[in-house]
Amino acid sequence: MGRKTFVAVALLLGGVLVWSSPGTAAPAAADPAVLMKADEAFDAARAERGLEGFASFIAEDVTTIRPNQPIVRGKESFLAGWKEAYGVPGLSVRWKPEVARIADDGTLGFTLGSYRATQTDNGVTKLLGTGKYATIWRRQPDGSWKVVFDTGVRDTPPAAPQEPRKP
Repeated sequence: MGRKTFVAVALLLGGVLVWSSPGTAAPAAADPAVLMKADEAFDAARAERGLEGFASFIAEDVTTIRPNQPIVRGKESFLAGWKEAYGVPGLSVRWKPEVARIADDGTLGFTLGSYRATQTDNGVTKLLGTGKYATIWRRQPDGSWKVVFDTGVRDTPPAAPQEPRKP
């Protein structure tokens, strides 16, 4: 993750944390377990229904940042970035939330987690990469949660083993 990307994500997440101050009684809508379940359902929908399942959790006004690209705004542009990847045969991207926070008023929250991308070809599964993600969610009038910001960073792959040098 570049410095500018890191700073932008830190500011966004920091803003959500400021809204949720300790010592304030939070409404039931601010229970972070609800957001953890929403993120888990998001992963399951993508795994079961592909791009259609993924899209069902995305807000119309979603925004993201990607390396070396302008800020992506809107559901159509956001999904265009995923359409090709999710069309690759045997590709699986699974994620698991590890942290969830919701603002005291119950309207915004975020999840942080890790992901794993694999591809299966002829019965052989190959690890393509792992990484971390940050997602900002907004509660909808019907009580469901939709993604309004999503970004991730790849882990650095381990160095390939080197053969010993011959004297």
